[in-house]
Amino acid sequence: MNKSWFIIALLFLVMACGEDSDCPAVPNIELELSYESLVDQIHDVEDTFALKNFFKANPILRDFFFLSADYPSESAMVAEVFGLLKNPFVDTLYQQTKLLINEEQLEQDLTDAFKRIKSYYPDYKVPKVQTVYSAFGNDVFFSDSLLVIGLDYYLGNEASYRPNVYDYLKARLTPEHLVPQIVQFTSLKFNTTEQGQRTVLDEMVYYGKALEFTKTILPCTADSLIIGYSGEALASSIRSEGFLWSYFVDKALLYDKTPANLSRYIDERPGIPEIDPICPGRIGQWIGWQIVRKYRDEEDLDFTDLMKETDPGKVLMQSKYRPRNR
Repeated sequence: MNKSWFIIALLFLVMACGEDSDCPAVPNIELELSYESLVDQIHDVEDTFALKNFFKANPILRDFFFLSADYPSESAMVAEVFGLLKNPFVDTLYQQTKLLINEEQLEQDLTDAFKRIKSYYPDYKVPKVQTVYSAFGNDVFFSDSLLVIGLDYYLGNEASYRPNVYDYLKARLTPEHLVPQIVQFTSLKFNTTEQGQRTVLDEMVYYGKALEFTKTILPCTADSLIIGYSGEALASSIRSEGFLWSYFVDKALLYDKTPANLSRYIDERPGIPEIDPICPGRIGQWIGWQIVRKYRDEEDLDFTDLMKETDPGKVLMQSKYRPRNR
């Protein structure tokens, strides 16, 4: 995966993964998204009594974003959080949340995504959406009925303050990555899979389906944002696809159930030096996406049928996946 052909690969990436000028129209589905920004309400609380009432009305914020279980009592929690919210550094975080996140655009993007989901799954119940800032208390709360987004997590490199996470994770905490991540979370509801001990191939196909779900719902979003790779990392992976696949086959990894290998090739890591010094983490997820894409094309498969498929071996065999280096 050396960089000698990086410019060529990057040109290919721009052509293949940029926004499509013929982007499909959003389905004409009537949907009024329940979207509530709580950012100003949190910022504007005047005293601890008002904050206590705010938390009483919004217990998920109290428990998940402001971590009430970490305090010895409710009164101690309310007093400390009120002091936190009035801290000048946290006020800067609030100002930058207002500046760097376009909530009108976020609401529209989520509305469009949920319309596309409902075009495939008419019975899908769209969750209520709330947005908050909590001085990095948490990023996203997700349930069938409620989605709460900690916007301060997603301010990107322009922000004065960033969450205390590894740099390779921080790179994906930007406004542009937010909606793709929300849609991938949503895929869990529809991505059918067998339970029990998992192989590397099982995980490849499972995550491949999740990524294909995200791309189908966000067809105008660049692949780099869907997978969460830099442009350079994605270009290198595209160019080296044949080599990467050969590595998994030659090392007999596809049906390996070893937890260490599942973690090494599928889970979050900054990179996979076992393959190559510049191989990005989660490369098994990316290869799984390419297998799923090929399977969908070969079988001319309906999207909802793809999401119900639970046999990774069938997906691999019928995909006729035989990549070559580009």
